[in-house]
Amino acid sequence: MHAGLDFAAPIGTPIYAAADGVVVEGKERYNVGGFGSWIWLDCQETVGKDFIYGHVKHDGILVKAGDRVRAGQQIGVVGNEGQSTGPHLHFEVWGSPGRLGGAHQDPAPYLAGAVQPGNAVARPVGKQGGTLYGIDISEHNDGLSCVRAKQEGIEFAIIRLCDGTHVDRVFHSHLADAEQAGMLVSTYWYLRAPSEGTTIAQQVDVIDQQMGGRRDLPVWIDVESVDMNYPAGDPRRYLLVEKDVWDAKRELERRGYHVPGVYTGRWYWENMRGGEPSMQGLGYLWASNYGTNNGVGAPRALYASEGGDRHSGWDYPLGDRKPDLLQYGSRGIVAGQPDVDINAYRGSRAELRALFTGKPAPKEEPSEEEMNKLYRQITTFISGYLGPQIDAIQEIWRQLRGPSGNGWEQLGKNAQGQNLTLVDAVAAIRQDIARIEKKLEER
Repeated sequence: MHAGLDFAAPIGTPIYAAADGVVVEGKERYNVGGFGSWIWLDCQETVGKDFIYGHVKHDGILVKAGDRVRAGQQIGVVGNEGQSTGPHLHFEVWGSPGRLGGAHQDPAPYLAGAVQPGNAVARPVGKQGGTLYGIDISEHNDGLSCVRAKQEGIEFAIIRLCDGTHVDRVFHSHLADAEQAGMLVSTYWYLRAPSEGTTIAQQVDVIDQQMGGRRDLPVWIDVESVDMNYPAGDPRRYLLVEKDVWDAKRELERRGYHVPGVYTGRWYWENMRGGEPSMQGLGYLWASNYGTNNGVGAPRALYASEGGDRHSGWDYPLGDRKPDLLQYGSRGIVAGQPDVDINAYRGSRAELRALFTGKPAPKEEPSEEEMNKLYRQITTFISGYLGPQIDAIQEIWRQLRGPSGNGWEQLGKNAQGQNLTLVDAVAAIRQDIARIEKKLEER
């Protein structure tokens, strides 16, 4: 029984992490039965899978148990270890709860449509840089001041471009306001099904009109168009199908726009005709999940009331992907305006910028607090470990040079009237001995 797929490749070919996760075993493990050497990744938290990489060149393994890795990060190189008839990677996928207790799966569907390594910017594994709060706004929020929102701690804004072919009339004013405020900015397109009367291309024509040539602004695809003539649960209510989403993504990318991913909710994605689509290849997941209350109030307080970073929405997957961005309420009060959609991101500003733009996050300069901590660690090391050695060296120096380096008064003075150091005194004694020996010889 062969539990995975084999990929023939020369020894030294890079191997990449298939998702964000934690290393269970890596370079510290030798002589794995059959594989010789392997890498075992637990990615249950992010995609509900474990991944096994077999026959990995042992001295080429770059990770060890406990390391957190990102999708697209190099973790090793192809080898020919163990029971192998030629250089190759043996790759396995295990469903929940993982390799221990789960069942192996065909890796091909998971890999289908996956972005190439180096093009993906992984979402943070767990909490990296705190929590950032954001808003998504449209003409329904006309008059909302992004400058005031930023002063209240709102770090990012996702602004509607259009609803199908309906032009959002305040897009440009919202955009100018958010950029002036120094927010991280992205946009979204409320996608309408072609069955509603407009083609994908016609809708993207409106986006071209709104953007005015800009290609630096990311475009999320909002998937939630419904026919209100049918009740919840009736398949006819949910107008979009998986093909519509893919067609929208491809048309945007064909015209040069970057698509970070898809916005949707479980109420829609799980009820789409044809079954719940996979998220593989569609990018990041921006999901709506209002918890138990969807209360009214300030964004931070409402987030905390639903458990904060333990909000249940973070752990609910759609298409085998857990949210990267969470819309946790629709009744936030922001800049004095009610009924604002509020969002959270678990990570740093640099990581969120990378998620929006698709460009790797730059290495951030250490904070003043981090620098102070490092300084304290160094001084503690010096005083605790090197302190006694330094004290000993100083005592030797004092004995040789005298107090303050000015020689010892009791050893006498040189021709210039300066106190002799210990070295000077020894030299003088040697000279005196030489003179005494000479006189003795003469006598």
